[in-house]
Amino acid sequence: MANTNSRPTSVTVSFIIWLVVVLANIVQGIISLTSGSSADVADSVGTAPLVGGAIFAFVLAVIELIIVFKMRDGRNWARIVLTVLAILQLIGVGVGAASGGNAFGWIGAVAVLVATILMYVGGANGYFRRR
Repeated sequence: MANTNSRPTSVTVSFIIWLVVVLANIVQGIISLTSGSSADVADSVGTAPLVGGAIFAFVLAVIELIIVFKMRDGRNWARIVLTVLAILQLIGVGVGAASGGNAFGWIGAVAVLVATILMYVGGANGYFRRR
């Protein structure tokens, strides 16, 4: 007999995808902060905005990680917040594509879209209602 409180596979897979996306965003931020193109920007505008932006992005990533773990634990508010973040990211990719976006943006957008859909299928709705 199955445990009625067990997490559906779709939620677990969504959680893993969200983790990969957030960690990839952290790595991308570190790379852009330390890359040559960042140095060019730092030369022209100073390092404070660049470092401040990196710190802000890191704090946001930590908050997003907390929300991802809350979603895994069945908190519906976290599922809603992640859905809003996914919509914003998809809009951002669309705007970026209009200005010559890159393939990594599209890959991340597809991953976020799949993770978001998985939060709503395969028994997920019942899981979030029970919590």
